[in-house]
Amino acid sequence: MQPELATQADQGFMGAASALAHRLHLPTTLLKFLIVGGVAFVIYQIFLYLMYGEPPASFLPDLSGLFWFLPERNSDADLSHPDIRLLISSIVAVEAAVLFQFTSHERWTFRHRERRGWLGLRFIKFNVSSIVSPIIIVVTTIVLHSLSVSPYLSSMVGVLIGFTWNWTMTSLVIWRKHRTTGL
Repeated sequence: MQPELATQADQGFMGAASALAHRLHLPTTLLKFLIVGGVAFVIYQIFLYLMYGEPPASFLPDLSGLFWFLPERNSDADLSHPDIRLLISSIVAVEAAVLFQFTSHERWTFRHRERRGWLGLRFIKFNVSSIVSPIIIVVTTIVLHSLSVSPYLSSMVGVLIGFTWNWTMTSLVIWRKHRTTGL
């Protein structure tokens, strides 16, 4: 570990993230945004696995019986008859990830930026502004799965497509940086 990273790491996760951002010549806020997004992606994948039940790897058990009240998986899915269980699982997994992202951005990524209005209203604005990315993720997962691509790999493609939209909306609209006017 580099000396400055070790020193910053002693100051906790925040210090280590700041040191890494400096070392990579990235804005600290962008690095935090990426970390939160990475953890949210893992949360999304876990919820998708728990609810959809199809194991992403052969050594994991089939969990389709865990949510017995959901429709059966449709292995013959095509675009005219989508897999309803996958659709429901994807939507719930996306919203779990969005809730985590909002909380993390509110308390960590953008905590030093001015917060206007009621927390609930910011959460609604965050959900609305990030609706494009979840739609991309869900549609990509359904479409690619109908082409026999793993739902877990399909969602990765959707996440990559939606990243730019989320960064732009959250950094410029929800927690925008207010410029100070100097005289």
